This record gives sequence, structure tokens and C-alpha cells, in this order.
Amino acid sequence: MKSSIHQLFLVLLAICFMTSCKDEWGTEPGNDSNPVATVYQYKPVRPYDADNDVIFRVATNNKTTEAYYLVEKTANISMSESDYMNHVVATGTKINDISGESNVDLTITGLTGDNTITVVAVGNGKKTSSKATFVGLEWNDVVEGTYYFAQANIRNTIGASSVHTTLQVCTTNSKQFRFKEIFGTGYSMKINLLELKDADEDGEYTFFRVPVADTPYTYTINPANTGPMSVRDVGYWQGNDAYVTDYGYESGMYEDYFCFVAVQYFVVGGLSIGWNYDMFEPD
Repeated sequence: MKSSIHQLFLVLLAICFMTSCKDEWGTEPGNDSNPVATVYQYKPVRPYDADNDVIFRVATNNKTTEAYYLVEKTANISMSESDYMNHVVATGTKINDISGESNVDLTITGLTGDNTITVVAVGNGKKTSSKATFVGLEWNDVVEGTYYFAQANIRNTIGASSVHTTLQVCTTNSKQFRFKEIFGTGYSMKINLLELKDADEDGEYTFFRVPVADTPYTYTINPANTGPMSVRDVGYWQGNDAYVTDYGYESGMYEDYFCFVAVQYFVVGGLSIGWNYDMFEPD
């Protein structure tokens, strides 16, 4: 290959909960006795990078008059809950537009490693906290090389037949690699190694998967089907892993990091632009 291509339970539970708590003032909706901030997490859209950027939505109740947040490395948080709430209020960032029942989105960028966001709700002389975690991916360089696009229509869309790139490995997952920014700044292609190997005349190679990766390019299949171009392996295209592991549409990485990459390019609605074997050749 290398050489050839170069509900029911929830209803009853809710009824029991409402019955058991009905006489406790402050536990019915709208009558909470303490200020409360709840943190929800969302994946951001472009131009943000979902590997290192995240959106946190902070939802507060009607007893909250102020709220503060602080993002820190999870390993650095060692205070008691009470002390840490005071720390967040004293050193964190006050969230604007919080007054009673409120919803505010916070976009946090450039996170690496294991992080915790802590939000402290303040009101009526009381404080409560809520937390969420986010792991930002970090990458180490493995080898530089050239990524070659096999399809003429893809080369025309990108404006190049190949790009110089760096193969990188994730610091927290030795099976996850990426071809850095082969589609432009912020647009990399990730690959995930499998516990499956084969060999040919060029040596042993490890199978890998290519999850959906978006690109900044627009492609027109026909006037009614124009949209952003994305890429994925044949198994994701067909909704069947066996296409990669058993049917011969595998992607593979040799020991010297040469890769053949069986990928399908597509646009909105999953309409296919075509598939072929791209390749990565180390310098």
C-alpha cells in the first residue's frame, strides 16, 4: 500500500420528591432559600477551537444578586469548599448581567490540560458554588512531512496538491494523532489508532480511524447542494466500522509514520464529493 500510493420511574420519583418536599419552604421552584448558579457546558463553533475553547452557561436563581467565576488547573484546587468560594469571589471575575434569574454565556479560550471552572452565587448574605471541568488537548510534535490530496477536485478546492504539515500526538492519549492545520489555521485532521495491525511488502502498519473533520472550504456539487466541505473515513461515511476493519477501506500508519488515509470528502446532508487514498510522507 505504501509504495503503491506514496420514563415511568422518573414520573413516580418526581411525584414522591414533590410530595416529600412540599412543606419545606425554599425548595419549591422560585422559592429557593439560597442563591444558586448552575453551570452547563457547550462546544463552541468556529472560529473557536473545540480542543481548547469551551462555552459555559451560567444559570442563576432569583436569590442570586452577584456571581463570580474562576478557571484553574484542577490539580491546583486544594482549599476547603468554603475557603475556595471566598477565594473565587476575591480573585475571580464578576459575571456581568447577573440579577436574579439570569442566563449568561462565558466563552473561555486557550485551555490546556485538566481545568475546573467554579462559579459562586452570592445573595442574602450567603454563597453557594457550582463546578464544571474541561480537558484541553495538548499536542507534541512527532515528525514533519507532506500531506498529499489524492482527488483532483479536492486539490482544486484547496488550491494545492499537497501541504507541509506536522504529525502530532496528544499528550493525554498516545493513540490520538493529528495532521496539524492541513486545511488552514485551526483546521487539523485527527486520527485515532486502533489495536489492529496488518503488513504488506512495505512493512507492518497500524489501522486508524478518521473522525469527521471540518474545513474552511465551500464546495458545490450542484446548485442545490453547496456548502461547507468536511472529511471522514469510509467507515463513518457508511455508518459501519467493518468497512475500515474488514472490508479493505482501512487507513494505516507504518512504523516510520508514513500514512495512507482512506477518506471521503462531503458537503451538507452528507452528499459525497468522492473518496480516495490521501497520504502523508515524513520528511
